[in-house]
Amino acid sequence: MAVGPNGGSLKVFCDLSAVLAGEAVSPTTAERHLATLRTALGAAEVDKILQRFRNIQKSGGDIVQAVKDQLFGDAALAPVVKKMVVLWFTGQVGTTLASGEDYLEALMWAAIGAHPPGWSDAYFGHWRYPPDVGV
Repeated sequence: MAVGPNGGSLKVFCDLSAVLAGEAVSPTTAERHLATLRTALGAAEVDKILQRFRNIQKSGGDIVQAVKDQLFGDAALAPVVKKMVVLWFTGQVGTTLASGEDYLEALMWAAIGAHPPGWSDAYFGHWRYPPDVGV
């Protein structure tokens, strides 16, 4: 059964993204990312990866190792999977910013314990203070 735009692909994408990011992901952000990836990289390419991941899920075992072996280990799929990771961590696909919201929600900010440059939580001089952890 192919994973199509309406075939539970958001759930599969969330599950895959959690493995790629190493943590649970926001379904709202995932929905935007999935649409961005389908537009930028082609729905057929993205859906191949989702179908392969669905098969990995069904087979059981060490899901992280299976993703390494079957997605990153596949020369045809690995470049697209890597772009998925980059989108989650930077809010970009290639050199194109997906959206301002994706930039602000990029996982890299929490990973480095900083807020995005240009982001303000509405008080003057916020740059003077150390970054809020988890923002």
